[in-house]
This record gives sequence, structure tokens and C-alpha cells, in this order.
Amino acid sequence: MTGTGGGIDQGQLDQLFTAALEAGIARIEKDGHFFPLVFELRSNGVIHNVTVLDAAPISGSEGVLERLSDLLRPRAQDGLIRAAAIVRHCTETARLFVQLRAPNYSQDVEVPFALSSEGLIRRRRRLSLGEFTSSPAENTIF
Repeated sequence: MTGTGGGIDQGQLDQLFTAALEAGIARIEKDGHFFPLVFELRSNGVIHNVTVLDAAPISGSEGVLERLSDLLRPRAQDGLIRAAAIVRHCTETARLFVQLRAPNYSQDVEVPFALSSEGLIRRRRRLSLGEFTSSPAENTIF
């Protein structure tokens, strides 16, 4: 990952990315799937996993990622967060996607993986990561 966003150094962006990716890996190894996970780099420099309970009415045209961006945007505008990451799992293609957003920084990182199982009685999933690819993306949060 190159570049930094709005006074955030590359180390902080890397830590945020790593937190999101590791959480996604852990959820797949435990449950085999997960709903999108949200992480914030707060103004005090601490990374938090955010639990989202969105009780707003759902319009059929708006997707989950758009709704999560809509929830994060006011927090960014109020200066409560300095960066955000959303990690999601695509079951059809065995990939993790991490959206990393900060002021003047917006990348989507695609992480392919292979999943294997171990153990006869107590099955355990193991995830092996492939080569990461990163591409610039629209920043709908900052």
C-alpha cells in the first residue's frame, strides 16, 4: 500500500488493514463465513472493531457496503475517526475484500484464499492466503 491520508502515516493504515484482514480470516476459520466487519481508526489512534446494528428501513437499491459507508460518513465528518476499513467475504470466489478509507486515501484490496480442513473428529478450517491485489477506489466515507 502506498500513500498516506490526511496526517495518517502508512504504519497506521497498515495496522488498520491487518486488523480487518485478521478478523476476517478468524471468522472464516471459525464459522466458514461472516457478514461485513467494520473497523475504525479513532482520533486517539486506537483501532476498534465496530458492531453495527442498522435498524433503518432497507431500500432495495442500496447495498450493505453503501449502508455501512453512510453510517461511517458522519463519524468521519465529526472528526471521530481518522480512517475506516470494511472487510467482507465473497463465498463464490473464495476471496476477502478490504476497503481501506482515510482522507486522501482510498484503496480496495482483494485477497484470494484457499480453505482446507483438518481433523477427523473435530474438524478445523485453515485458510491460506494468495497474492494480494490493490486498486484505487472511490472514497464515499471521507
